Amino acid sequence: MTWRKCALLAVLWGIWLATRADLYLVATAPHLNGDVGIYQQWYACCLSHGRLPAADPMWQYPPGAALAFWLPGHLPGGYVDAFVLLMVGCDLAVTLMLLAAARRGGSMAGSWYWTAAVPLLGTTAVTRFDVVPVALSVAALALAGRPGVRGALIGAGAAVKVWPVTLLAGTAPGQRRRGLAAAAVVIAAVCVPFAGTLGSLVAHQHARGPEVESVAATPFMIWRQAGWPGTVVYRFGAMQLSGPHAALALDASRAALVLAALAVLAWRLRVDTGRAMWRPEFPADVPLAATLLFLVASPVLSPQYLLWAAGLAAACLATGRTTQWPAALATLAATGLTQLVFPMGWYRLLAGSEMFTVILVARNAVLVAAAVLSCRRILAATAPADSGQGEVQPDLAAVSNRLRLLRLARSRVPRQLRDQVIQGLEQRYPVPCAHDLHIAPAPESRRTADQQLS
Repeated sequence: MTWRKCALLAVLWGIWLATRADLYLVATAPHLNGDVGIYQQWYACCLSHGRLPAADPMWQYPPGAALAFWLPGHLPGGYVDAFVLLMVGCDLAVTLMLLAAARRGGSMAGSWYWTAAVPLLGTTAVTRFDVVPVALSVAALALAGRPGVRGALIGAGAAVKVWPVTLLAGTAPGQRRRGLAAAAVVIAAVCVPFAGTLGSLVAHQHARGPEVESVAATPFMIWRQAGWPGTVVYRFGAMQLSGPHAALALDASRAALVLAALAVLAWRLRVDTGRAMWRPEFPADVPLAATLLFLVASPVLSPQYLLWAAGLAAACLATGRTTQWPAALATLAATGLTQLVFPMGWYRLLAGSEMFTVILVARNAVLVAAAVLSCRRILAATAPADSGQGEVQPDLAAVSNRLRLLRLARSRVPRQLRDQVIQGLEQRYPVPCAHDLHIAPAPESRRTADQQLS
C-alpha cells in the first residue's frame, strides 16, 4: 500500500470516527429517544418474555426484526445507549466490507460514499434498525460468486425487513435456483415458528395509508398549499394523509408496486431466456435499481428507507465497475434533503410550511430521477440478442466452471473430443479459457488410449 493510499485511509477513518461519535452523542442525549423508546417498550413487555408484540399496530416487521430489539436489552448499559452502539457497530461492519471490496480490486469510492451518506441522514441512521438489513445486504453483494451463502444472507435480511428480497433480482444466471432455495430456507426457519403472528403483520401493513413523505402523496402535499381540505393524521406509527381523494394516492401506489414488480420480473425473464445480456456488474447494480423502483412506488417512505439505497449504491461503487454512478449521486442528494425534511423541518412540514413542502417535493423529485437513471443505465447495458451488437455473452464464471470440469475429467474424456470442445468455446466466447485454467495434458497412458480411440 502506497503512502497516498495510507493517507487517504487515515482521513477516511478520521471522518468516520468524528461523524459517528457525533451521531452517538446526539442520539443518546436525554429526552431524544424517538423510536428507540418504542423498541424498549416492546422489549420490556414482550420480547424479554419470548413473545412478539403482534397486537401492537405499530409492530409491522418480520419476526427476525425482534433480534435487533432483543439484543440491546442484554448488552451492558442502558437500552438506548446499547441500541445506538449496536447500530454504529453494524455501520462499522458495512464500512469494513466496502474497504475489503476495494482491497480485492475494487474502489474506495464505496467506503467514501457510505461514510458520507450516514451523517447526511442524521441520527435517523442509528436510531432505527435499518442498518442491520443493510449490513446483511452488503455482505450478500460481496459474495456474489457464492450463490448459497448469498441467498442465505438475503433470506436473513428479508427476515429482518422485507426489502432485501430485491437482491434476488441480481442473482447471476446459473445461480438462481441455489440462491432462491437458500433464501427460502432461511426465511422459513425464521418465520415459521412465529407463523401465528404473520397475519397481524399483513393486516397492519394493509391498513396503513399513504405517508406524507411518499412520492404518491406529493401531489396532495402540493395541493395542500392551494387549499386541499384534507388533514394529516398519526396512524400506525406514521403521519398519513386523510381526507377527500386521499385513497387515490394509496391506490396509485399499490398499482405502481405491482407494475414495478412486473417490470423487474420481465427483465429477469429476458435475461434467463437469453434475450438480454448479463453483465458482471449486475449482481450489485440491479438490486439498487429494483430497490429505488420500490421506494418510489411505496406508499410508505420513512426517512430511514434512504439508508437502503445508500448502502446498495455504496456496494455498487465499491466494485470498481458499475453503471450506477449517476443514480448513486442522485441518491446521495436525496439522502441529504431527507434530513432537512426529518427531523429538522418535520413539525413545520406537518403544520403546512411552504418552504419545507418545497424541500419534500424536491427530495421526491430527486429520488424519482435516481430510479429513472438507475433503470435506464441497466437497460442500456443490457444488449438484446437481436440488436445487432452480437450474440448474448454467457456468464464467464459459468464458462470457466465448465472448463474446469473438463480439466478435472480429462482422464475420462477423449483428448480429441475435449480439445474440440475447448477450441469451440474459445472461438465463440472471447475468454482466456485454456491458458488461464491451466489445462494440463493428459497422462501418457491416457494419450495412448486417446490415440487408440481416435
